[in-house]
Amino acid sequence: MGATASTYLMGYVGAALLVLGSTVAGFMLFTDPKSLPRKYWSQYEAALEAEVRFQLWKTTGAYIARVQLAVVLALIVTCVFMGEPLLWLALPVAIAGPWFHIQREHARRIEAIEILLDSWLLLLANALKASPSLGESISNSAKLIRPPFSEEVDLVIKEMKLGTPLDAAILNMSARLKSRVVSSSLATILVGRQTGGDLPHILEQSASTLREMQRLEGVVRTKTAEGRMQAFVLGAIPFILLAVLHQMDPTYLVPLFETTTGNVVLIIAVMLWFSAIIMARRILTVDI
Repeated sequence: MGATASTYLMGYVGAALLVLGSTVAGFMLFTDPKSLPRKYWSQYEAALEAEVRFQLWKTTGAYIARVQLAVVLALIVTCVFMGEPLLWLALPVAIAGPWFHIQREHARRIEAIEILLDSWLLLLANALKASPSLGESISNSAKLIRPPFSEEVDLVIKEMKLGTPLDAAILNMSARLKSRVVSSSLATILVGRQTGGDLPHILEQSASTLREMQRLEGVVRTKTAEGRMQAFVLGAIPFILLAVLHQMDPTYLVPLFETTTGNVVLIIAVMLWFSAIIMARRILTVDI
C-alpha cells in the first residue's frame, strides 16, 4: 500500500514538474526576441496591424493576436479537462478563423471601393469641368462619395496637405489598395494629367467601361450562385454528420481521436476537405 501511495506521489510530482518545465520553456521561447516562435509571432502581429490600419479599425493587431491566443489556450485547456473530442475540431477554427475573417473583410472593402469607383470618376470629371485643378477636384469629390471610398480619398488629401506631391499620393493609394481595377483607373488619371489630354472625357469613358464590367460580373455571380451554395452545403455536411453521429453514440468517434490509425484517417480527411474547398473556390472564381 505504501509503495502504491509513493508511486502516486511521484506521478503527481512528475506531472507538476512537466507542467512547470513546459511553462518555463514556453515563457523563455516567447520572451526571447531571437527565438523562432517569437519571430513568427511578431510577423503575425505585424500582418494583423497592417490589415487593421488598412481597414481603419479602432484597435491594434497586437490586441487581436493576444485575444486569439487566449481563446486558443482556453480551448485547449477545456478540451483536455472535459475530455470532449469534438471540441478539438474547434481548435483550427480558433487558430485560422480570425485571419480568414480579416481577409474576407479586406476583400469586401476592396469590392465596395471598386463598386464606387465609376461614381467617383464621374464626380471627378464633373469637378474638373468646373475647376482645372486636379487636387482641388479630388478634395471636392471626397465630400460627395460614400465610404469606404471617401476614406481612401481623405487619406490622399491628408498626404497632400502634409507635403506629398499629388502624383505620389495617388500612387500611394494604388499601392495601398492593390486592386487591378483601381490601379488602372488611377494610372489613367496620371497619364491624362501628364500628357495634357481631355481628362474629363477620359474619366467619363473609364466610368462607362467600369459600369459595363460590373454588369458582366453581376451576370457571372448570378450564374455561379447555385454552384457556390452547393459547395457551401457540401463543405458543411461532414461537420453536421459528425455532430449527429456523436449525439447518437458518444463512443462511435472515439477511435478517430484515440488510436494512431484513427488519427491518420482524420488528418487525411481534413487535408482532403481543405483541398476540395480550395478546388471548388478556384472553379467558381471567374475572372473577367
